[in-house]
Amino acid sequence: MIKITADGDTNIGLHGFCTDKKLISGMPSKESKQAAKEMGVERVSAILFNTDLAGLFAAGNATGIVVARIAEDFSRFPGNLNILKIETKHTAIGNLILANDYGAIISPLLRKSAKEIGNFLNVRTAVSGIAGLGIIGSAALATNKGCLVHPRVKDGEKRIIEEVLGVRAMIGTVNFGSPYVRAGIIANSRGFAASPASSGPELGNITEALGFL
Repeated sequence: MIKITADGDTNIGLHGFCTDKKLISGMPSKESKQAAKEMGVERVSAILFNTDLAGLFAAGNATGIVVARIAEDFSRFPGNLNILKIETKHTAIGNLILANDYGAIISPLLRKSAKEIGNFLNVRTAVSGIAGLGIIGSAALATNKGCLVHPRVKDGEKRIIEEVLGVRAMIGTVNFGSPYVRAGIIANSRGFAASPASSGPELGNITEALGFL
């Protein structure tokens, strides 16, 4: 585990996300290099919607990443990425998909694209909210070893996460009490980066939830 910010921003998960193959990052090079080394992956710099918020505007797994089709007009994608561009008015795809290499939970806001996304990522899918919210990608973070989820997740939602993603889900917070856990973490099966705003108990819980204990 390492502690980093994105040029001072503790919401590191908005600036990037990691699969077991690549770190998709809009963070400054120093921090993204540190994160990529911690997680044992290739670092890929991506500019989406003319911002460094790669974690907000994209989601995916080791197979590829998903973005809104309109992103191609405002983004720079490296040539070595496998990309699905879906037709949707919603651009913050990172907030709307929770995925690992076994499954994907799709927000009701992307219901029409759920089958297409599942086929592309080559995983089973389910459409569900988390804690009654449609922004499921911000309310949980999953790897191939575990899942950290919003403290107000409902029992039925938690069962769906565990059945579809094939990992145990544990509740927790980041950044000293925020339930939007993905914003404060970048992780894969080998390691994770957290913001220094997260407390000791939160870091311990994250470590357990993501399967590093």
